[in-house]
Amino acid sequence: MIAMRSHWGKAGLGICLLVGVSLMLVGPAESGQFYEKHGVAIDGFDPVAYFEDHQAVKGDPGITMVYKGSTFLFASPAHQAAFARTPERFAPQFGGYCAYGMAEGVKAAIDGTMWEVVEGRLYLNHDPEVQAKWKAQRGGLLREAEANWPRVQSSTEVYP
Repeated sequence: MIAMRSHWGKAGLGICLLVGVSLMLVGPAESGQFYEKHGVAIDGFDPVAYFEDHQAVKGDPGITMVYKGSTFLFASPAHQAAFARTPERFAPQFGGYCAYGMAEGVKAAIDGTMWEVVEGRLYLNHDPEVQAKWKAQRGGLLREAEANWPRVQSSTEVYP
């Protein structure tokens, strides 16, 4: 009986080491607190442009800032400086994940051209159909999304 325990202990240790090393090589699904695609937050869109330019603008890979572990791109140094001064003002709600998806209780990918600023907060959505539903039912969906975010925030599963 003692030999079996000793043998199982070595095998168990080997399995644990193998799994641990595998996880270290793969790394986490997300490197920061915001939706990321190709290593940049919110699919490379400039978060300040939604507020200042009133449109979705792709950021310049040469103008970046890391905020809460995620790399944001900016269209100009002025936008980068504005974000650096008050990132919480410009950072998207629900970690930049789809606002409608958050109302449904899931993290979902976004299309940076599907956006809306409501009461000074940036909300992103998945596609035109989802954006239309969001706008039509915003009040109720926003309450549901805000209620779901604390529970869903730590999930690593993201719907494409």
